[in-house]
Amino acid sequence: MRGLERFAPLAGLLFVLLIVVAVIVGGETPGADDSLQKVIDYWNDNKDQNIVASIIAAIATVPFLWFAGVLRSVLAAAEGLPTRLASTAWGGAILTAAGWLMIVGFNFVAADTAGDVAPAVTQTFSVLQADFFFPLAIGASVFLLASGLAIVRSGALPSWLGWAALALGVVALTPGGFFAILLMLLWIVVVSVMLFQRGSAPPAAGVPGQV
Repeated sequence: MRGLERFAPLAGLLFVLLIVVAVIVGGETPGADDSLQKVIDYWNDNKDQNIVASIIAAIATVPFLWFAGVLRSVLAAAEGLPTRLASTAWGGAILTAAGWLMIVGFNFVAADTAGDVAPAVTQTFSVLQADFFFPLAIGASVFLLASGLAIVRSGALPSWLGWAALALGVVALTPGGFFAILLMLLWIVVVSVMLFQRGSAPPAAGVPGQV
């Protein structure tokens, strides 16, 4: 890789760091079954930090998609044409990003309009940010399953990373999906660092007679 291109795999690490910062800034938001008074009090008292957290979380989508693009290129090169699994993983990443932005968007609207709209409206957006997780869960499952299968089949990365992705992809479709997505963040960090190290490694000595 030339110039800054070799740092592209670390976009995954940047994505996770931004998510961690957003969670620290925003804190724990109300649950879908919390009372109206509790919900309204929360958004009125934590308005500014949730607006900031939502912006940080939204920006995090950029390095996530950048990382997913890097991973797709690695998987596609190892898989060969027609790159079905690599392309499916990329599609899953796009759906994951869209689902994440929906949740973040509801969080932003709930915080930004608190006190300016009827309490029931604030509660509606609060419930949506807490429970509108299907696009994120399905996208993450497709991303992990396709990536895992591509890794296991092609050997593009250590096979244990592929099996881990397959397991997380299945769990993402169950009630334990929240934990699967949390562990997906760790998986992204590991893959990000491995791809960076591989790209930064000095080229192997050429075999005599090869060009």
